[in-house]
Amino acid sequence: MKKAILDDEEKDILESFERGEWKPVKNQKREIKKLSEYARNTLLKDKRINIRVSSRDLDQVQVIAAEEGIP
Repeated sequence: MKKAILDDEEKDILESFERGEWKPVKNQKREIKKLSEYARNTLLKDKRINIRVSSRDLDQVQVIAAEEGIP
């Protein structure tokens, strides 16, 4: 079996996991339901708008939207 080649980000995640820095969430079913709803809302496309923003601003808007669970 071939050993997977990991990029730097994947290596950081693996090392963090191996150090025991990852902790389970308290209510896993509720968290899965919440995140599934966020994903579903993100995929809903019922309106189209055109705006111009810098890529940095767009990245920040997307981060905030994901945190708030809105598309």
